[in-house]
Amino acid sequence: MTTPWESPAESLGEHIERLAAIEAEADSVQMWEPMLIPGLLQSYAYAAAAITSLAPALPLDVVEQRADQRRHRIDQLGCPGQRSITVAIDESALYRPVGGYLVLAEQLERLTSLAALQPSLTLRVLPQSSQAHPGLSGAFALYRASGRRAVFTETLTGSTVSTRPEDVAAYASAWDRLLTLALPPKESMHLIESVRGSLCRSGKTMG
Repeated sequence: MTTPWESPAESLGEHIERLAAIEAEADSVQMWEPMLIPGLLQSYAYAAAAITSLAPALPLDVVEQRADQRRHRIDQLGCPGQRSITVAIDESALYRPVGGYLVLAEQLERLTSLAALQPSLTLRVLPQSSQAHPGLSGAFALYRASGRRAVFTETLTGSTVSTRPEDVAAYASAWDRLLTLALPPKESMHLIESVRGSLCRSGKTMG
């Protein structure tokens, strides 16, 4: 009998279900996002704006359904003590007003809340001043469970979940490099809180 780690997905629905199953089983999640706040951590409003921007032809009801699914993804990962979740985000994503500055400020507040409420979650921010690195090729996520490993990658036209050892090894190496460049967790949270505070003080979140 095949498992979600082994069976390919034929349709978008099957692919989303496969990824959700792998994510739920994983005891380690390592996620990199160079452009946006990762879907795992998105608020409803931020998710809806991001989905609409990337797929403007999607019907509103589909956008709403996917945004709601993203909002609850982290809650569906089960007992926090059973897994480790590390998310690395490029600093530029903290300033990109997806959905507007009010939505961005609310999203940054969600990040600080999740970090405080989820002991298993670690946030790392990669400074904009960082030198060129493998993460410039795009977002990815690494999953590990009971010795099995998988990597998820996504493009404008599709996405892939691969368990091929050579693929996993390449992205694991890229991940290690990203962590050497990222700010430590405490400094990362201070930066996130500082950006949110600046948004509120500037009045950009008004109206």
